[in-house]
Amino acid sequence: MLHRITKFDTTKFKTKFGCEPKNFDPLNYIEKAEARKYDLYTQYALIATDEAIKNANIDFEKLNRNRIGVIWDSGNGGISTFQQQVTEFVKGDETPRFNPFFIPKMIVDIASGVISIKHGLRGINFTTVSACATSNTAIIDAFNYIRWGKADMMITGERPLKKQKK
Repeated sequence: MLHRITKFDTTKFKTKFGCEPKNFDPLNYIEKAEARKYDLYTQYALIATDEAIKNANIDFEKLNRNRIGVIWDSGNGGISTFQQQVTEFVKGDETPRFNPFFIPKMIVDIASGVISIKHGLRGINFTTVSACATSNTAIIDAFNYIRWGKADMMITGERPLKKQKK
């Protein structure tokens, strides 16, 4: 459902609505120490994957983790982290004091890496970037790796969120 955008100031934009999770608190899903290491992009990816794994009843202990991979998709990585860090730099005295997680939080393939590390998946791992076809590309690539016998299972796809835990 479309609602007013709240993640940034839309005053100077023509479009003022979008599809963003409302009342999202990553601490309902992941530990504070972990959450601060991840941009919102990676938090969404990790939480959506965890929900998908739970809903699919996947038990990685019974599977060969060397043959399970992750192909994630995004047009860009942690853009909000990039914006925040550059804004702080420009508004300050221009002394470079960047967050030590600056680069890991913003690179586009961090989500696939974090998902793999969390679940101990050692198969194929990369991120697709192909504009508006990115999700389709990730799904097709995942399908092909299974079809070619290079993987038994792939984690890939969209990033929807369900209701938060209470």
